[in-house]
Amino acid sequence: MLKYKHIVIEGNIGAGKTTLANFLANEFETSLLLEEFEENDFLKEFYNNKDFILHAEVQFILDRSKQLFLFHNKEHQHIITDYIPYKSLIFSKMNLSKADFELVKQLVESLFKKLPQPDLMIYLEQPISKLKENIATRGREYEEGISIEYLQMVEDAYKEFLKQQQEFPVLLLDAKEIDLTEPQKLKENLGRLLSSDFEARVKKVSLSL
Repeated sequence: MLKYKHIVIEGNIGAGKTTLANFLANEFETSLLLEEFEENDFLKEFYNNKDFILHAEVQFILDRSKQLFLFHNKEHQHIITDYIPYKSLIFSKMNLSKADFELVKQLVESLFKKLPQPDLMIYLEQPISKLKENIATRGREYEEGISIEYLQMVEDAYKEFLKQQQEFPVLLLDAKEIDLTEPQKLKENLGRLLSSDFEARVKKVSLSL
């Protein structure tokens, strides 16, 4: 039995968030909430033209707000999701001017402040070179222009966010430990991890312990 009701999987672009979220939801029979980004045309434009970043972030905020409110209007015993509601602040702070970031921040706080927050986060750590490889493998045309430099900026922005996070436990997990070729062993290891007590701080963990 999972100790935490609301578990979020986070990480850089291409870290394997959705793969792990799907695995956990299937194996532990939980509700699953996945980020919807295919409909965000501004995101696709942003990767070619940085002028669209404000449009992309505002669209993300509005889409996530609708999705989250509809989702949380239903009863859920356990929840696995592949994004944290406040992730727009991570990307916006990195990409926007100070004035535009303040606009986004006000919008996020207004729309998300009453929504349930996670009880625990798993942050998947991947080398930048592996992220680039994963992005190429999944073959989304609009992601082809994502550079190693941009991925490093995203990683740094997440780590800065995590330093300030004290609302719930954050577990740093090496993504290489997610071995889907041994699903039963992976389920047992994750089940043991997610039935443990953790303080509300960032902690590096391993599935092999």
